[in-house]
Amino acid sequence: MKILLKLIGLVLTATLAACQTTGSSLERQKPAPVDPVPPAVSSSNAQRTTPNTAASRQQQSSAVITLHLAQQREEPSLIPVNAGGDKPLYALPQPVLTHADMARVSPVTAQNQQTFLMLEMNQQGIAKLRNVTEQARGHFLLLSVQGQLVSVAQIGEVISDGRLLVRTQGPDHTQAILKLMQNR
Repeated sequence: MKILLKLIGLVLTATLAACQTTGSSLERQKPAPVDPVPPAVSSSNAQRTTPNTAASRQQQSSAVITLHLAQQREEPSLIPVNAGGDKPLYALPQPVLTHADMARVSPVTAQNQQTFLMLEMNQQGIAKLRNVTEQARGHFLLLSVQGQLVSVAQIGEVISDGRLLVRTQGPDHTQAILKLMQNR
């Protein structure tokens, strides 16, 4: 578990330094085929997370996978989140998307060997993701699995097709996240 936390810390630092948008700009890289048996996301299999603080209690629900909207500017209604950078990000207490909005999660490797998780939204999630990315350009999406922050992505463009690519540190990090998702 300590190794996973250290790996996540390294990833967050690297991700913040290399934040880039998801969507059509990454589609031009023509990702390699996904792993033949990616996990399907099912809201009926979720279990409750165990929050550690009052702030995380507000953030966590029965959702295994959550995406919170965050920004760099502090506001009273936002919760500070240590995302591994010099300054915290400030997130909405409630997720903007959860596993209930997702149809499938798949590992993806691009031709340049960069690794990602492809979060494919269901019909409800497609509309939510489009609205969030239209209204929050320049802000951040924080991906958490079972209450653990695993990736940070900056919103640079509208995502209309419901397919969110989230960069990971490498194949081992991708597999660690998928394993965490499956241990729900």
